[in-house]
Amino acid sequence: MKKQFSVIALLCLVIVICAAFVSPKNVLIVGDSISIGYFPVVQKALAPDVVVEHNSGNGGNTKRGVDRIEQWLGTKQWDVILFNFGLHDLARIDSAHKYDEVNGKVEITIEEYKKNLTTIVNKLKETTATLIFATTTEVPPNAKGRLVQDVPLYNAAALEVMKKNGIQVLDLYTPSLTIHPANSKPGNVHYTEAGYELLAAPIIKAIKAALK
Repeated sequence: MKKQFSVIALLCLVIVICAAFVSPKNVLIVGDSISIGYFPVVQKALAPDVVVEHNSGNGGNTKRGVDRIEQWLGTKQWDVILFNFGLHDLARIDSAHKYDEVNGKVEITIEEYKKNLTTIVNKLKETTATLIFATTTEVPPNAKGRLVQDVPLYNAAALEVMKKNGIQVLDLYTPSLTIHPANSKPGNVHYTEAGYELLAAPIIKAIKAALK
């Protein structure tokens, strides 16, 4: 009996020691202010077994992504990278560099968007990470410098690139249509704290599934 107990105690000790040396998984979120909003919710939900980081600053449009993706990746080995670009690409800017949905021109055309996304994806595919692209969330009516109808067009373009490269797509656009109206200010693309928590739920689920 004592011998059996000793064996069990030894096995428990081995399990505890092994657990102490298991490295946490590393997840990188790349995106704009929307991702900055849901990032802490995701980070808290997955801790301590998963370390979630966000790219430095606002990811902005795909041109910025092309310029900075190597810097954002750094030298860490990522297990999952969830990324999104779109809201800043479809933003309409006037000659004074201000948001203007009437007289402004889109920052990045759809063709440029697809080209830039392809460049970013090619760089991400150089890593060993599981890649997940999150579709762009809703633009509400009267949003400064953005048009409601542009989001589906840019999402469709992004889906073309992801399908061609075999990259998993997480649809955040569809749930955002329900989440956003009740959890935001009129004409604002951003969310309340409760809104970001709701938006984070499918992200957390997708990351957990990718890490299994």
